[in-house]
Amino acid sequence: MSNWILVADRSRARILAPNGSDNSTLEELAVFAHPEGHQRQSDVVTDQQGRFQERGSGQHAGEPETDFKHETAQRFASEIVGFLEKGRMANRFKRLIVVSPPLFLGVLRDKLPSPLASMVCHEINKDLTQLKIDELASSIPSDLWT
Repeated sequence: MSNWILVADRSRARILAPNGSDNSTLEELAVFAHPEGHQRQSDVVTDQQGRFQERGSGQHAGEPETDFKHETAQRFASEIVGFLEKGRMANRFKRLIVVSPPLFLGVLRDKLPSPLASMVCHEINKDLTQLKIDELASSIPSDLWT
């Protein structure tokens, strides 16, 4: 059993684990893509906001309860957490390192069930999703994942 590293933002996620006899490199175990995470709400939602009229105050437009960025982030986080939870139940890793920008990190924290959340040993509040594996290995302190 090794440590897993989740590197994610609203549109892309990668799960990595130490590789090699001395755990000096990282191996990509899974890749998730969520193209909707890069889109704007106007590109996806074509309906206009609902309109309503209150007595004496004119017409108003209804606002959604959850903004588009958080809604897409929540859906994607649920998908990732489902994969991580299966790995946890199969004892595939002992600790989890989470690397994510602030908005998505908060969503992930909310989605993690307590047994999985207790396995998170370190969080890095950065967007490193575009880095290559060797760049990630040098950006994340090796004492965390070895």
